[in-house]
This record gives sequence, structure tokens and C-alpha cells, in this order.
Amino acid sequence: MKNMYWFSILFFAGCSSPTVTQYGGMRDALRMGNTQARVTFEEIARTPHAFAVGALTNLAGEVTVFDGNVYTATTNDGETAFTSINKSEFASATLLSLAYVPKWISMELPSKLPLEDAIELAASLLGTDTSEPFPFYIKGTANEFKLHVINGFCPVAKPDLAPEFQPWRLESTGTEPITVVGIYAKNQEGVMTHHGSDVHIHGILKMRGEITSGHLDSVALEPGALIYIPAN
Repeated sequence: MKNMYWFSILFFAGCSSPTVTQYGGMRDALRMGNTQARVTFEEIARTPHAFAVGALTNLAGEVTVFDGNVYTATTNDGETAFTSINKSEFASATLLSLAYVPKWISMELPSKLPLEDAIELAASLLGTDTSEPFPFYIKGTANEFKLHVINGFCPVAKPDLAPEFQPWRLESTGTEPITVVGIYAKNQEGVMTHHGSDVHIHGILKMRGEITSGHLDSVALEPGALIYIPAN
């Protein structure tokens, strides 16, 4: 059995994943203020099985695309936020990392490593070339997370924002079922990922009977979470 395990790793090693297309960039949108529409959700829907993370035009909220369904999270005051699914009033994104994935393979996410290291290891074991950007998603239970929904401005670039322009933030230390949708991308800081990170991750979860989504600043998952990587 041990020999078969290593044979599988060698057989799959180096396979390529679906191409990740980048619209806009972290630095360009969040720090330089270039927040114009770059891709419409109508364009995205022309090809099935879209998966993406990003921000709405004018930084009006967060975008998470899961198998073609567009989750948009918005806040008007930083006090409350709302997630909508496939609403026509939200037409475009200024920042988006997008891939089309018709088929996935999965394994249990290594639970004793930091999240980014666990994602890289799992992807390698499943045959993905981790030197190139690739999409993934994780289904599991979060025992801690921090999530936000942007509100027109980046609070890091503009630290003196008025309260009505502050992001909506949600923190939890309870156990919550969660779907983490993301892009793993080495050497893409300031473009696909924030500085100091190789991932851009969003969360989709149900809290008090309502779907909630947004950008994940951090998440800790309980053992047993499953990670899904594109099948080659």
C-alpha cells in the first residue's frame, strides 16, 4: 500500500490546473483607487463552472463565485451586511481572480499545518503544480474566523475613514460550518493576494438562518475538513 501511495504522487506530479484569469489587481484597486468595472457577471456566466474571488466595481462589496453562482456581500454603513445570490443589480467586478473548473478531486486537509502550508501540501499530493496559481475550495467547520465586507474604500490605504465607510466585520470563535473559496498564488502579492500571503480566500456560511459571505482575513478549521483541487 505504501508503494502504491508514492506511485500515485509521482504519477500526478506536475500536472497543470485550469488557468486563473486575473482582472485588476490588489494594489491597483485598493491602494491606487482604480476601481472601474473590469469584467461583468454576464461575461463570466457564458462559460459554466466558474469559481472566483474578488470585489465589486467601486469596491462596493465582496464577490464570491461558486460553481457559477455569484454571491455578493455589501454593507451600507459598516454595521450590517447582506449577501445576495445572482442578483441582477450587481453587474460587474473591479477585482477578480477567476477560473473555470468542471471537475474536482478531494482529500482531507492536513490539520497540523498552517492553512497556507496545508493547502500547498494537499495540492501537491493531488498532482497540482503549486508554482502556478490555482483555485480551490474547502468544506469544513471553522472554530475561529475573521471576515469582512469592504465598503467603498480600503481601510489600510485610508486609515482615517469615517464610520459609515468602514468595512463590516464579523468575528467568531464558535464552531460554524463553512465553505472557503480561494486562489493559491505564489509570487502574486499585490496582484492576486494581499502582501504577506499566498492565498486570497472568501467564506460562505449560514448564520442564524441567513447566508453570509465575505473576505476571510483568517480562518482556523477543525480536523476533518475536505479540500477540493481541480482534477487534471
